[in-house]
Amino acid sequence: ETGIMTDTQTRGMDIAPDVLDTIVALALKDVEGVAVVGQTSTGILSFFGSKQDQKGVRVSQVTSDTIDVSVSITVLNGFSLDKIAADARKAIADAILAQTGYTVNRVDIHVDGILFQD
Repeated sequence: ETGIMTDTQTRGMDIAPDVLDTIVALALKDVEGVAVVGQTSTGILSFFGSKQDQKGVRVSQVTSDTIDVSVSITVLNGFSLDKIAADARKAIADAILAQTGYTVNRVDIHVDGILFQD
């Protein structure tokens, strides 16, 4: 598929796609209202569990120094979806820029579900 990143080079450094996926997932860990990033074949994987799954993250290169990010999340009930999406976009863009030097051109947030807490 065109646009899907293989190893990329920025400022003389190779970055594997899994590294970018991990940066995105970790950036979302502190976004209030995000419960889950991605899914596993056995169902929803808790983002705060001992194992993380970044299958819900896709990063594609736009130019030599900009990328697009697409991420699937499950949110906690009772939080504003607009605020979660805005906070997630900012957290992702800030983390990617700080850790890789890439500018995030676009972040698509896909809300796959709502987790109801007891």
